[in-house]
Amino acid sequence: MKRPLPSIGAALLTAAFSAAAPAAAADFEKTIPIPRSGRASLGWSAGNCSVRSVSLRNYPNADDLRKARHEDPSDSSWVWWDFHVENRGGGKCRIALVVDIYDRSGRVVKSGDKSDTVDDHKLDDNIRVSTRMRTLDIADSPHARVRGRIGPR
Repeated sequence: MKRPLPSIGAALLTAAFSAAAPAAAADFEKTIPIPRSGRASLGWSAGNCSVRSVSLRNYPNADDLRKARHEDPSDSSWVWWDFHVENRGGGKCRIALVVDIYDRSGRVVKSGDKSDTVDDHKLDDNIRVSTRMRTLDIADSPHARVRGRIGPR
């Protein structure tokens, strides 16, 4: 006759199998105003990994915008979307990110994506998505849609 496992043994066994099994991926999406001079909070988390916020690097300055508006409308700029990520866990995690930049009529004028692994116990890391686009497109864009997937490596 088989004896049932004591409840504490069953709980430990379940916890051991749960810890060994990889966590499922989680998908996120948010439409944000273009973070021209600051950060846009995202607050996405799955397991021990998080995408806290996003900020822009190399946003065109006033002189670049004046030049693009009055002298060279086809001028382009590299704009980097700097996602602030962390991993508080003991194993690596994978984060995939997509940025779609919209014009005033609702059309996507530029997209960029990047996927990277975040090392364990990394509390202040970045994943940079680069977009080379017309200077006037980023200057006149009202918003962007950012999407992410956080999952096991």
